[in-house]
Amino acid sequence: MEFMIFASYLIFIFLSTQIWFLFKDVDKSKLALKTFADVSFFKKNCTYVFLFSIFFMIHEFLEGITLPNAALYFEFFEMLAIFCLSLFAYEWYRALKIYSVKKPLPQELFMD
Repeated sequence: MEFMIFASYLIFIFLSTQIWFLFKDVDKSKLALKTFADVSFFKKNCTYVFLFSIFFMIHEFLEGITLPNAALYFEFFEMLAIFCLSLFAYEWYRALKIYSVKKPLPQELFMD
């Protein structure tokens, strides 16, 4: 379970940095509000944020309770919260990637 949590954190960090680098290359003139106001995009993002909040609250609630196998549930809800956060970042990455300007590779990478 710890490995899954760690992997989810790494995926979230990777997607966050990709979004950060990608946003610099986004053509702001083509970026339309209708992309982010799309019903399916909005519903998915609201669902991910809602689920992240619920899982995080359950995670914190279980942290204070002494139940048998509480640590297993504690880690499970932590994993689900980070997974929802990673899905949220992935949806933003997909939405921004459409409007990014493709930069050519540097000439130093080509063998002449």
